[in-house]
Order: sequence, then C-alpha cells, then structure tokens
Amino acid sequence: MRPKLHFTPPKGWMNDPNGLVYYNGRYHLFYQHNPYSCEWDSMHWGHAVSDDLVHWEHLPIALVPDEEGDIFSGSCIVDKNNVSGFGTEDSPALLAFYTSHHPMTMREEQCLAISNDGVHFTKYDLNPIIPGAEHTPARDPFVFENVVLGGYSMCITTEDSIRFYHSEDLIHWEESGQFTLPDNAFQGMIECPVLFESEGHFVLMMSMDIPKTEFKKFPEGVEPHNRLMQYLVGEFDGKTFVISEEPEHPLLVDEGTDFYAGTIFNNVEDTILMAWLGNSEKIMSIPTEKEGFKGVLSFPRKLSVVKTEDGYRLKHEFYPDLSYETLDGKSLEDSFVLEKISTDGLKAATYAIN
Repeated sequence: MRPKLHFTPPKGWMNDPNGLVYYNGRYHLFYQHNPYSCEWDSMHWGHAVSDDLVHWEHLPIALVPDEEGDIFSGSCIVDKNNVSGFGTEDSPALLAFYTSHHPMTMREEQCLAISNDGVHFTKYDLNPIIPGAEHTPARDPFVFENVVLGGYSMCITTEDSIRFYHSEDLIHWEESGQFTLPDNAFQGMIECPVLFESEGHFVLMMSMDIPKTEFKKFPEGVEPHNRLMQYLVGEFDGKTFVISEEPEHPLLVDEGTDFYAGTIFNNVEDTILMAWLGNSEKIMSIPTEKEGFKGVLSFPRKLSVVKTEDGYRLKHEFYPDLSYETLDGKSLEDSFVLEKISTDGLKAATYAIN
C-alpha cells in the first residue's frame, strides 16, 4: 500500500510537513512523527533529504521531545548572513524553529534548534525564544526574510488569529502585528500559517478546522469537509498581512478532502508546496498500519499568483515537471499521480494506492 512517489515515513505515524528547506545542495523535509506507533502521539521531527523531490533518503530523527514538551510544527531557515552567530557566512547554520507543546499544561512556546551539518541539531540553551502561557495556544512558527523592513519575520497561529513577529538576529523577537480573518473567509481554528510573495503580491495560506456551520461557504461542486487549507491575497507592510481585496467567497488552496497543514520550502527560488494528505475518514480507513506506517504527503507543487476574471488566484504546477522519466522508464504521470491540475486550483484530491 505504500505509494511509489508520495512521501511516507519509514515506520510509525506522520502528519504535518515541517521545516521544508534547501540546504547544502539538498532538499530537506522534516515532519511530525511518532516513531513508536501508527497513531498520533509524542511528536518528534522526522527527517529526509532529496536531490530531486522524488527520491528520498531517510535520516535519523532530528528533534525529540524533552521536559518542555512535544515537538510541534515549525519551519527552517538558512542563516546565510550569520546574523545569529551560530555559523559563518561561508558555512551558514540551519536554524529550526518549532513549537514546544507541554501535554499536561498545554503551554505552547516557540523554540530554536541549530544545525551546522543539516543532520544533527542542538536545541538553543536559552529556549524559549518566545515564551508562552499555560492553556494559551500559540504555535507553528513560519520564519521568512522581511523584504520590506529588512531582518526576518515570523508568523504563528493563536487559533483565532495570526500574529507576526520581527527579528534582526533570528534569536530575539518582538511582536509586530496581528491579522484576523475577514467575514467571508472560512472561520474556525487556524493552524500552520505561511506567507510568501509572488508576482508582486503576498499570499497568506493557513490550515483550518471549521465547524459544520461554515459548510455553506464551500463553492458549488466541492464536497464539504471540516479540515482544509485556505488563502488570501494581499500585501505585507513589514509588520503584518493586509488584504488588498476581500474575495466574495473563501479561496481554497485545494478542493479535495485530504489536503492539510501545507507549507513551503525556504531558500529556493520557486514557491514549492507540500501538504499532509490525511484528514478524511476515507484516507484514515486505509489500513497502511498493517505495513508499519501511517501518513502520506502530497506530491510537491509550484505555486504562483495569476490574474483571473475573479481576481488574483493561486496557480498550481507539479514540481518537478511530470514529463521527465524516473521510475522503471515511465514518466511520473504514467507511474502514479494523485492530484488533478487545474488553472487556478486543484480539484478533488483523494488518496490513491498504486
């Protein structure tokens, strides 16, 4: 039951992709991982690398739980200018930003781990870099270069809003702004925010867990489901995201029922997205645990912003190009394809077994 092309863990449970980054000539993929069971529990960061985003080499687990809690989702960035001082400009450090989630107190804090080889990580001895309070959600840090003010920005979710922070050294952070969803967007619990620029516009993507009362907002022909990814197009003023034009209806990153917790690669020219395919009863009922694993990620996609009659929308393309030959002399398209491409979105992504 293991897919040939879509990424799966060697064993155990996997959900959100984390810390996607290009470092030292290879693509690095981290992911939410329970190596001890095929059920969600005791979150670690699993780790794999690839030269082409098709063939993956599994590496040792990168981050393990500690006295502060489990290792929840986050992002990685290459400190190319060595502003943190953890590497050099000739040999930059790889910085991993993650949420420490205490399972008893429900405290969520933003933490940092450092690697100088892309494999072995050391947790920052002055963690947390952004403290948190008990029973106060604040998680999933996405760190990116601030092209407006300089330095770096981080966005995290507080479940009902997205908060932005700014830093000059990737260690000390100050809150710079907050974004709340417009009425026309899907309302519910926000997770895994991501901000990127394309064609002069900024896109804020987020994963949502919505109540059934929001199902009336789904576009015609799309099967309602409670866990999804939506996006908004606007501007980034260096402090927070600002909508430039509120759409009449919510904008879905993917219209299928299994697309969640997507994030993008840092330190690459293109915007490359991967997400977790694991939200519907249909996919969770597939008994892959009989083969020792649970969880699959989407095939990578290149995202860009295009102007349509309805406004600016996301365009998706498979990445890498499906035309080149890779498996048994067959093209990717002939071998195993899950997603169906459309001009400004994807239709009905569902799990498939080769």
